[in-house]
Amino acid sequence: MLNTERIIRHALQEGLAITLVLNKIDRLILELKIPPEDAYYKIKHTLDSLNQIISEFFQNSEQSENYFLNPVKGNVLFACSEQNWSFTLLQFAHIYLGDRTRKMKNINPEEFSKRLWGDLYFDSTTRKFSKKPSVDSNASRRSFVEFILDPLYKLYSQVLGESSEVLAHTLKALNIKITKEELKLDCKPLLKLVMHRFFGVASGFVDMLSKFVPSPVEGAEHKVNTIYTGPPDSPLAMAMKKCDPKGPLVVHITKLYPDLSLNYFNAFGRVFSGTLEVGASVKVMGEHYSLEDEEDMTLQEVEGLFICQTRYNIEVTSVEAGNWVLIKGVDASIAKTATLGN
Repeated sequence: MLNTERIIRHALQEGLAITLVLNKIDRLILELKIPPEDAYYKIKHTLDSLNQIISEFFQNSEQSENYFLNPVKGNVLFACSEQNWSFTLLQFAHIYLGDRTRKMKNINPEEFSKRLWGDLYFDSTTRKFSKKPSVDSNASRRSFVEFILDPLYKLYSQVLGESSEVLAHTLKALNIKITKEELKLDCKPLLKLVMHRFFGVASGFVDMLSKFVPSPVEGAEHKVNTIYTGPPDSPLAMAMKKCDPKGPLVVHITKLYPDLSLNYFNAFGRVFSGTLEVGASVKVMGEHYSLEDEEDMTLQEVEGLFICQTRYNIEVTSVEAGNWVLIKGVDASIAKTATLGN
């Protein structure tokens, strides 16, 4: 999508880390119903298209390789949010090397995960990986298809198409515990339950972010050096670079969201420095504000603070530097973006 390309280029322009979530993988199985080998090529085409955008941004230089999206790196997550599962290649490797199978002991999960993507083939006869398929194509299959897509396809078909007795036998072989009452569930809730038991807690997204995206404190200096146009060695700049909760207040407003009542807007922004509190009087500096012309500046009182948690807004009394926050009471003079200070 055009908006996706724009976001990628904007992130690259600011030197931000990029991770990718390939969601709705289940649609390849349930809706398109394409064979596992074709599903691999469809996924690969999506990745190649995104990497082409990255390559063109850096004019095909070696710098683009640092930002390329590659499942082997771990910066690509395969997911199905509707059925509450996700995995990286390393996580799927751990499934094979865990308690569910005893055929692959004494194998390094990280080394195994590197063989689960790309032009690598697994020969079931010799039990070895190779860069080219063997002469006997029936015995040699692409590793991503052999170890990941095939098991997913079979698990889906077992849940949706087999009797409860056959399914119970399959799940027992995978060391997935399920009761007789749960086996009587309808297809959709049963499928969601089985996939959750197979993959466990869907922690892949958080694991990926913690590995590739720096924390607010770690990334503050780079972010300030990239977007702050003031003196780089001023006390304000140093406080933002340290993400100092005791420094002068600086909040960058990025967007306005209408309240559920539709009577006013809540301002969404990031606290770069200081601590924002309910009841505080803040300067709202608009896009046209400058030290020479303070006309685009008003004083507003913070009436409420909320932390966004998916569809819920958690009300809080204060928010420290490094956090995103939803602010009530400061929208009157904001057209699009603004900066809050004290």
